[in-house]
Amino acid sequence: MNQSPHHSPNASLTSPSKAPTSPGLTPAQPPPPKSEGSDFVKRAGFTLLMAYSFLGLVAQGVRCVIPVVMLIKVMMFNEILRINQKERKDRQMPYFKLLPWYFLTVTVFAMLAYNLKEVLLNTVPAWAIFYRNVGITTFALYVVGFVAFVLSLRKGYYKYQIGQFTWISMTLIFIMVQGSLQITNMLNGMFFFLLPVSCVVHNDVWAYACGKLFGRTKLLALSPKKTLEGFLGAWVMTTIWAVWFAGYMPRFKRLVCPELDLLGSVGNANCEIDAIFLPAHAIAFPSFVASVTGWSGLTLTPMQLHAIVFAAFSSLIAPFGGFFASGLKRAFKLKDFGTLIPGHGGMTDRMDCQIIMGLFTFVYLQTVIFRGEQCPSVDHIVTCLMSLPPAQLQHVLNQVKGSPP
Repeated sequence: MNQSPHHSPNASLTSPSKAPTSPGLTPAQPPPPKSEGSDFVKRAGFTLLMAYSFLGLVAQGVRCVIPVVMLIKVMMFNEILRINQKERKDRQMPYFKLLPWYFLTVTVFAMLAYNLKEVLLNTVPAWAIFYRNVGITTFALYVVGFVAFVLSLRKGYYKYQIGQFTWISMTLIFIMVQGSLQITNMLNGMFFFLLPVSCVVHNDVWAYACGKLFGRTKLLALSPKKTLEGFLGAWVMTTIWAVWFAGYMPRFKRLVCPELDLLGSVGNANCEIDAIFLPAHAIAFPSFVASVTGWSGLTLTPMQLHAIVFAAFSSLIAPFGGFFASGLKRAFKLKDFGTLIPGHGGMTDRMDCQIIMGLFTFVYLQTVIFRGEQCPSVDHIVTCLMSLPPAQLQHVLNQVKGSPP
């Protein structure tokens, strides 16, 4: 009699329904195929959500933007710190695990105290007493943390602890210290925060779009999805955006005037718009272009010419911040730094290019745009004078008039 194939000794090897399973475990199911369209919709949806949320914060001024910027830096610090931690070793040293957060707190305190000094004193002049000792206070807090770290060293963990201390220090420098310079940028006028940030965002969007439409040549092995065509196409489109943005945004005085305090009492509504935002450069079109377009030429502001530099840096240099982040993820065999933002990954995945862009903006403002300004602006001088005691104010007035004090 022929036996049924269901009773064959080898049936369990060929039939998935008869595969042996361990108690309490379920057979692994193959992951459902990912839809590129659904990923794009999710990514685009959260991009729009973040963009409009950001615009809502900007409308509220620096009082809302500064805390958000610092929170983003803290989240990035946490994401990068986690990838080099060893949970088993950290459990053996709970005291050592607190040190990164102590150093983070000290760094945030120092950066906020440094970058907000002028506006804080304009807001609360009595804080001048605090600023007399802020330098020694910050140094003392650092020394306490350093001594605590040395005392936490344990035999058998020296290499790990020293490695972690180096990792923490470099992360604080690259994320918190550089990132905090964006506060100084926005205090010069929210425009100087919005322009570089929007250039990076536009470059990222256009690199993706141009790469999908025209991409043929791989750019870097670190980022296999990046293409040379997308890289160059994004540069062109970002430049167009930056020139338009730099010409349109100065219509809103609140964006281009410096922030003098945190309450708006020393407002920028009546400030004098800087000359870099006023038309100054006339560019005549060739006759055949004028005959076709009806435009004889363009008149650009100095800031629009500076915007071309911002667009070039955001397109040609800032992406290397993303390439560096890609190399870091590959070194630790990670796909993303986190899962905070659906379709994007962690906060570091979104902000990796913004760090170096913020640093460039700070350097460019100090060495190029505001290089010739040996004195504070008129608004800053008036604010400072109004905070002086009557006797000192009269002394200054006498000096200006040329009469003896």
